[in-house]
Amino acid sequence: MMKKLLTLIILFVGLNQSYAQTLTYDDFKSLIPYLKTEDWKSAFKESSKLLTADKDTSDFHAIILYINIFSAAGMVTENQMSYKELEQNVMKFQGQKIIMPAHPVTTKDGALSQLKFEVTDSTNTAFTSAANSTGTNILCFEKFIFKDKVNLDEFTEKSIVRCGGTLEKIETNPNKSLIWILRLTVKDAFARKAN
Repeated sequence: MMKKLLTLIILFVGLNQSYAQTLTYDDFKSLIPYLKTEDWKSAFKESSKLLTADKDTSDFHAIILYINIFSAAGMVTENQMSYKELEQNVMKFQGQKIIMPAHPVTTKDGALSQLKFEVTDSTNTAFTSAANSTGTNILCFEKFIFKDKVNLDEFTEKSIVRCGGTLEKIETNPNKSLIWILRLTVKDAFARKAN
């Protein structure tokens, strides 16, 4: 009887820990060296391991999810992953919470790795073309559709802003070229100044 009870307690604690695991700043921080050197393969591998926490809805999970998608796109540009493998790895993230890295705000069209707001009476969107460090490949075109109108006075040019929301759609380059890899559409988006 005691043996059964001990087994049940161990099983319960193990299951509880696996479902309660929440990703942390340290988990995110562990990926930064790979991103700085554009070691896409290691960033993808390590972020994939971290994303095994099923029920995690934390901001760090959403940031690491983006890193996973971004690094997979980077692998495609270096012929370390095919478009077919990319689709198998990233399409499962549609509908999940995602948070992109912070970018400076710009008013110029076509600026790489900068955020441009498009706010009119009827639409409320922003765009980013997230590229590699040399600017030779756009890994992700990112479109943010905001639920509420954004007050642009809060996000002046050159301020550093982070956007996120629900990843509504992931599209791969239909021509399978390496000029650009993915197009991400984020709905119910938010914008906030990076600390």
